[in-house]
Amino acid sequence: MDISVVITTCNRPAFLVEALAGIVSQELQPKEILIIDDCSEVSYQEAYNAIKDVNAQFLRLENKSGANRARNIGIKESSGTVIAFLDDDDVWLPDYLSEISKQYELGADAVVTGFKQLGKESVLVVNKDVRVTEASLLRGNTYCGMSGFSCKKEVIENLHFDETLSNGQDWDMFVRLFLGGVDFRNISKGLFLYRFQNADGIGAKLRNIEPRDIIPRLASANKHKSFLGDYWFKKRVSEQVLFSLKYKKGKVRWLLLSVKLSGIRATSSFFYRAMRRKILKKPMSI
Repeated sequence: MDISVVITTCNRPAFLVEALAGIVSQELQPKEILIIDDCSEVSYQEAYNAIKDVNAQFLRLENKSGANRARNIGIKESSGTVIAFLDDDDVWLPDYLSEISKQYELGADAVVTGFKQLGKESVLVVNKDVRVTEASLLRGNTYCGMSGFSCKKEVIENLHFDETLSNGQDWDMFVRLFLGGVDFRNISKGLFLYRFQNADGIGAKLRNIEPRDIIPRLASANKHKSFLGDYWFKKRVSEQVLFSLKYKKGKVRWLLLSVKLSGIRATSSFFYRAMRRKILKKPMSI
């Protein structure tokens, strides 16, 4: 099974070195590694030796275009039967490529996996589905981020990542693959290390935005409103609006926006679920 690895990176050469070390440790080595640099503003000199050691192609975009365009370029430039995507701040465990390869040999068209928290490897996040299901997708992305996603090139090159989306690109892709009827499998094992709460990560950024800035981030929910249905659509919107509420300024404005966009019921349900998770000590869906 020929596997191409597509890594997207931007301003994080030190993290990229760690990601490449994870590839070096793989039991099954990939056919090729393509690194798409989304117009970084910092030098990647410290990563050059690691890039050279794995014989990776390093493509730097002239204009900052977002991770989705970077991934689409990686799809176009890759030559493997399967494309495995990796974010620069995550690290694959040694059996990642060998485990997904087994699924493709059994007929899979796309694969997602569980993960562990980098630095706290005892924290395991897995979905127990054998195949990606509607029930799980309705609840959001309950599987993984892009570092646990791979797909046959012949399948994904006909879809591509939606470059108009500023977030939710993983869930959007998963929904489109599911609706397309492909053989989409899930491995219920923690096969990579996910870096939570980077200083420049999504969670940190969302704590500092204004309510008006959340609207573009609802695009994936609006795009799949018919798939979600009224209940799940409003639930998703409310969760996105109220995410990390305790860290945000102007909490009343965020509450009012949630009520405006998703209604009182969905907004109230958000707090009810949060209270239950606190009592039961269960994590939120990813």
